[in-house]
Order: sequence, then C-alpha cells, then structure tokens
Amino acid sequence: MRVLFIGVATLTLLAGAAAQELRPLTEDEKVLHILSRLTFGPTPGQFGKVKNMGLDAWIDQQLDVKNIDVSAVEKRFNDYVLLGTTPFEQAQIYKKMQEDAGDDQMQNLGAFRRRARSEIRNYVVEFAMNSDAQLFEVLTDFWRNHFAVDIAKDSVGYTTTHYEIHVIREFCMGRFTPFLKATAKHPAMMVFLDNHISRRPPSKSELKQIENRARRSGSTKAQAKEAAAVAKQRGLNENYARELMELHTLGVDNGYSQEDVEVVARAFTGWSTNFSKEGNGFAYKDAMHDPSRKAVMGRSIPRGRRETGVIEGETIIKRLAAHKNTANFIATKLVQYLVNDEAPPKIVQAAAKTFRSKKGDLTEVVRTIVKHPEFYKREHFKAKFKNPLEFVISALRATEADVSEPRVIANAVARLGMPIYGCEDPTGWEDSAEAWRDPGVMALRWRFALNLARGREQGMKIGERFYYQLPEDPLDLMDSMIRKVVPQGLGSNTYAVLERVVFKRVQEGLAETERGRKELAKTIVGILLGSPEFQQQ
Repeated sequence: MRVLFIGVATLTLLAGAAAQELRPLTEDEKVLHILSRLTFGPTPGQFGKVKNMGLDAWIDQQLDVKNIDVSAVEKRFNDYVLLGTTPFEQAQIYKKMQEDAGDDQMQNLGAFRRRARSEIRNYVVEFAMNSDAQLFEVLTDFWRNHFAVDIAKDSVGYTTTHYEIHVIREFCMGRFTPFLKATAKHPAMMVFLDNHISRRPPSKSELKQIENRARRSGSTKAQAKEAAAVAKQRGLNENYARELMELHTLGVDNGYSQEDVEVVARAFTGWSTNFSKEGNGFAYKDAMHDPSRKAVMGRSIPRGRRETGVIEGETIIKRLAAHKNTANFIATKLVQYLVNDEAPPKIVQAAAKTFRSKKGDLTEVVRTIVKHPEFYKREHFKAKFKNPLEFVISALRATEADVSEPRVIANAVARLGMPIYGCEDPTGWEDSAEAWRDPGVMALRWRFALNLARGREQGMKIGERFYYQLPEDPLDLMDSMIRKVVPQGLGSNTYAVLERVVFKRVQEGLAETERGRKELAKTIVGILLGSPEFQQQ
C-alpha cells in the first residue's frame, strides 16, 4: 500500500503551475478539450476512440450529421403523441382529447399542455445524453437559446414540440437566412413575442368610428375617447421587431435606430397564426397589415400587389441575415459558446468572414471555429463553465448512470435553475461563468452530485459496472476515479480534500473490505462531480 502523505500532490501541482500555463496543449489535452466543448461530456472509453480516430476526422464526422445514425434514440419516442406534430394536427388531437375526456375544456387544455411540455423536454435531454451526434446536440442547445421561446406562454406550451424538431433541429446546421425565416413564421415565436396580434395602428377615421360606436352604446364623451385610446394602444406591437434586430441578428444598438424598430414592426403587421387549417400555423392577415411605404436603415422596402406584408417581412429578414453586423454578432456568440466567454478576436474574425463568404452556412462557420489554430490555446482549456443542462448530462454520461426515464433528468435540470424552454426573457439563458456561479446554485449542484453518487437521486443510479475491479490501495482507487470522472485533472484544493477523505477512511479502517472500498469510491465520485473542476468545460 502506498504511503499516505497529505499535501505531496498539492505541492507538486503548485510547483508546475507556472510552467503549465506557458505550454501548448498536449495531444491528450486537445482530445479532452474537444470532448468537453463539442459534446455533453465524454463517456468512458470515448477519449480513446476519438484519439485513435484523430481530431480532424472526428470533427468532420460530427459536422456531417446526416450520416450519423440516431434511429435507436428516435425509437424511444414512437409512443409520443404531440412530438413534432403541426399546430393543425395538434388542434385535431386536442379536439379528440375533449371528446374522450368530457366537457371540462380548461382541465383538458391543461393536460394537453402538460403532455406537450413533458414530451419536448424528455426529447431534448434524451438526445443530449444518448445521441452519437453530440456536436449537433450542443449546437441545438445554442440555437434553442438564441431563438428562445417560453413554453409557459399561451399556445407556445404546445407548438414548441413542432418548433424544436422542424425549426431548431432542421435548420441549425444549414443556412442562416432560411433558419431566421422559419423562426419568424413559427407560431411559437410569434405568440411568444406577441407579433400574432400586432396590427396597423387605427387610422383617424377608424378611431372616430370607435368613439362614435362608444357614444351610441351610452358611453360619455370621455369614455368614448378612452375607448379610442385603448384601441390605438392595442395596435402595433414592437416586441418581435426589437428582438429580431437586437437578439437574433444585428446585436444591441448595432447599426439601427428606434425608428427602424418601429418601421420593422409595421412591416411585420399581419404576420399571424391560424391553427384551423393544414400547415405550420402561419397565416398572413392583410387586414392587419400597415400598407404605408417603409425604409429600414436607410433602404426602402419593396412592395407587391398581393400579400405586401409577406414581401416586406421576408425582404427585411434577408437583409438582416446578410448584414455584416449580423455576421459579427453570430460569430461572436458562437465563439463565446464554443471557445471562451472572452471571445478571441482572431477566431471571431475568421468565423464572421466564413459567415459572409459562405452565405450564412452555419456548419462551415462552426468548422472554422473548431479548426482554428487558436481554438487549442491553453487559455481556452477548461475556461468555460457548465450550465445546469451541461452539468447534469455530463455527470450522467461520465458515470454511465442508469436513468429510469428522461423526465427525471429534465426535472433535475429545472431544479438547478434552467428549465428547458422555460426562460421568460427572450434573451435566453446566460452563457457565462458568472451567470451560473451563484453560491445557492452551486449548493444545489453539490447536493445533486452527492445524491447521484450515493444512489439517492430519484430515477438515477450509477451502475455496478462503473465500480468494477476497484484497486485495493485507497490512493490507487482515488486516482482511478479521478481518471474516470475528471480526466482533465484536478486543482490542488480538490486533490487535498480527496486525500483527507481517503486518509480519514483508512484511519477508521473503513477501506479494508470490498464493501468499504465501494463506499469510499462513491464518496470520491460525489466529491468529484461537485468539484470546481467538473464544472469546467
């Protein structure tokens, strides 16, 4: 048995820290870097497979997502009713639910929404955990957040099942312009940002008619004027126009004015919803459209003889998608997501250039980022911080945990502060270390980590195979668990904590039997999963 000497490893780590910062990443570190950024965390054995295959070959394989077989995961959702169905089909399903369950419309609607919410959240976490197309899943998480909608708002509660599969997943590795257009026309986005009710402001004659009708119905002159004022306020809604420019394309205050926002909002009046006919729920309603001539960011918008509002909206989408500021904004966000919160300028510039030259080809933009020489700079290694979805899924993947049903994963992610499709703010969830390092949130992560390791997390259990053939020497056991759970290595503080735990168990004689070693292994795994190093990407 090795001699236990607390602090030896700590001193060794500290002595080499300065030199370590100056060295380029080793080949093994490059593999770990790739697996931490382009997957939801490595699984046991995946490191060796990627290393043998070669980084470039593995990246190319992941970028060619159409040739990755995910049918085994898809089969798990054969019994789901609402997943991927169109709003029209959902309306038919809801109608049948009413017929089968009785006349309590609100109760039936609540059950309908809960079912849709459960199906889409289960789908997201199941694919994140088990799909071989891991880069694709990482990217869907990025775009799901970029084009965020809140499942709690009105019909978004059920149309999100179609939005996820036929918008986010269908377009996220294609070209940006059709992707942006698909989000703009989807009822999940239109309802979330209230564009489905945005209409041209009433004309003076229409406002006068409203006043007259109010007077004829017995209202006072003051009440009639108030009715007209309310009608005027209920007209134009700028929510979608603002978020289209601020969050989806150009970036905050980046080349447009408040007047441009208002004009864009007028151009999108009439873009609404209709769930009563076959299709994806989009409907253009000409009576709601503002027909006045428009110019955005100094350029006039062409008009058509029919469906003028569709032409105007689609023209704006194309122009915004092709704008250089959009290229820079999207490139910066992707680099922050895949490389570092402080986006390296050279990678951003290269990605933005690819965005422009390849006409918004998002696969090529990602390829440019992850194959850029600076991607492997040591300053980016372990520089990111996992959000709750990344933390939970990576913990389950690292330990090959058995999960009873995907619902328990989605619930765990929600408890840690990131319910899937549950961000009320259209900005989506923050993608920075500071956003997720709140002490309260970290305490919840510690609890999850320890409960998972001890088999106390509902519906999740680390299987016996993970602890197969444990080394008899306690320190060897500790090292074997570290290699499995945190292969990128530990800092001195965490290593010292583990040494103290092992030393205490040895002193108490609790590491001499196979059962005792297994309990020690579980304690070590819990500490590792909750450690600062495991939170790093």
